[in-house]
Amino acid sequence: MAVSNTYSRVVAWAKVILPLLALGLLSTLFLLSNRPDPERAIPFASVNVEELAREQRVGRPRIAGTLSNGREVIFTAERAAPMLNDPRRFSANDIEARIDLSETEVLLIVSEAALFSPADELAELSGSVGLTTSSGLNFSTDLLEINLGLSQVESPGPVTMTGPGMTLTAGGMMATATDGNEVVSFTNGVRVLYEPQN
Repeated sequence: MAVSNTYSRVVAWAKVILPLLALGLLSTLFLLSNRPDPERAIPFASVNVEELAREQRVGRPRIAGTLSNGREVIFTAERAAPMLNDPRRFSANDIEARIDLSETEVLLIVSEAALFSPADELAELSGSVGLTTSSGLNFSTDLLEINLGLSQVESPGPVTMTGPGMTLTAGGMMATATDGNEVVSFTNGVRVLYEPQN
């Protein structure tokens, strides 16, 4: 009988003491805590919530395909969204692309913006478009039109090409790949500055 009375007294005291200890711990946390420092606050992304709700867009999309000759093409972007006036086409920004020109030659492309039409296999890159080949050639232009169906790349405006010991400027450029041969032609006032390598 004495054992059960002792057990009952311990349980009764625990019901009082434990909540008081919990209350003491909580009050210590609040009383001893420092004031919040606004400089150390967790940063929030500066996004426009209304714009996100209004627009349908994809972050970091990746598009892969093959040319008519079987060479691989990969496009990545920072974000992409369908065009409001034509949902079959979509715009994207901060583009990076890789095109396998041959088994050993690779073309890397970067641009600020792009307009894609997957059904027509067309891509239009604009705004500081840069092209770099694995052989060391660098192209720069403001507009580049890519026709994946025809394996054709065209720049209707001024283009500059630099490479080992040479600089080329022209009013336009066309690159095609047919029957395993890649042909690049420059038009409209082509100028070449050649610097012999020692």
